[in-house]
Amino acid sequence: MEQQGKQRAVGIALTAWIVLSVLVAASLFAVYRWKGPQGFDIIMTTGPFSKFWLTFLSVLMTWLLGGLALALLWTKRIHAGNLLTWAGFYIVSILFLNLMRERLQYGDLTSYILGANNLANGEPFDRLYIYPPFFAMILKPLVPFGEDAFLHVMWAANLFGLMAFYFLLHRVLEQYGYSPRMAALAVTVFMVANVAMIRTMYYMQVNLHVLNLIFLSILLHPRSRMLSALALALAVHLKASPLVLALPFLLERDWRWMAWLTFFGFFIFGVTLMADGWQPYQSYLYNLGLLNVPHGLNFRETSFDSFFWAIVQLLKLDYNFARIPIYISKVLLGLGTLAVLAQSVRKRTFHQGERANLLNAIPPLLVLMNMYSPLVWEHHGVFLALAVFALMRVLSTPAEWTWFGVFYFIQFLIPTFDFFPWSYVRMLTPLLLLWMLWRATTRSTGESDWFRRANQWLNELPALPA
Repeated sequence: MEQQGKQRAVGIALTAWIVLSVLVAASLFAVYRWKGPQGFDIIMTTGPFSKFWLTFLSVLMTWLLGGLALALLWTKRIHAGNLLTWAGFYIVSILFLNLMRERLQYGDLTSYILGANNLANGEPFDRLYIYPPFFAMILKPLVPFGEDAFLHVMWAANLFGLMAFYFLLHRVLEQYGYSPRMAALAVTVFMVANVAMIRTMYYMQVNLHVLNLIFLSILLHPRSRMLSALALALAVHLKASPLVLALPFLLERDWRWMAWLTFFGFFIFGVTLMADGWQPYQSYLYNLGLLNVPHGLNFRETSFDSFFWAIVQLLKLDYNFARIPIYISKVLLGLGTLAVLAQSVRKRTFHQGERANLLNAIPPLLVLMNMYSPLVWEHHGVFLALAVFALMRVLSTPAEWTWFGVFYFIQFLIPTFDFFPWSYVRMLTPLLLLWMLWRATTRSTGESDWFRRANQWLNELPALPA
């Protein structure tokens, strides 16, 4: 009887939501028929930092999420077993819908607009555009509709990407031994309290889309090698750095997957080539080359390149003095990453089940992706997510947790700052993470006692009512 009462209450709430939705839609239609588009100015006021369509879309998406929750409860898709997962999803989604509704200046949107317009007009890419031509090709159909079209599409794409990121990271963590409840708690905390996540959204970055494709590639393998390879090929054509993640699949000796990756990589390249010719690729490579020369002082940009360029500029030294330490640091970083990778694969540090080579090789390579670029901004920290959670699984001593806390606080919790040399502490935190990953490979061969107990404790909690 109690269960029937709950279902009846949910049914009433869902019916009320449908009725209200119809009434609101009818009233908006009536206003439009009465006064046209100008009629909405009569019935609304906007804040000083608001745009009508962003506010409207934020309210609409939040309202639809509420209806979705009621529908899922009505159909019993939300139940005691997954209630924590859905609760985390709604916390993250509604938080960012509210954060994003009044944002006007989306930093990297300018470069996307420039790239798409350059491609549409047959011009070389502006130096601000440093993404592969495939991304500009995707955005090119928006050019006739003006800049607001880019804003609305990228705004919506990033929010949907955020929602997908929550579930995909959740599923990947389950591959690493996280229980559904543990994964839900970890992902929710990570996404809510995270400077990198906030700035990824505010600056309209492609980071979440790239990561979502990487996670899809992991999750689809080996069930669908074709789709898994396609996902990573798309990620590479959005941002070149994920190409290093082909190495873990190579370690699995999955030659069919490698063949599919090669095919899709060249296929996407061929599509862009047929659509716009060689010039976009020449222009893209030229712009990448510009990143290897001094590009002014910006202490929020925390790459090795930026650090050494900053030193020579502040000391008024010849620029050539910076090149040697940059090259040396990159070589050492590459060797260090390979050492961690080899050790984690050999000892199966982060994953002991099927596809152990693949899942143990990926975390250190994600750290490498974050640090190897000549441009490293705060928002690039989201690429460290999987490495962070793989490491948490094997932390065991108070000293290890202390070092982890130092890393997490500096990398994800301190607001952006611009003061030399303190800003470059974010250059050190990925190195600290890589060192902790190495330490884990030297003395751990599986999940720690705390992780095992935490997983068990969360699973044994009384079932939450749904």
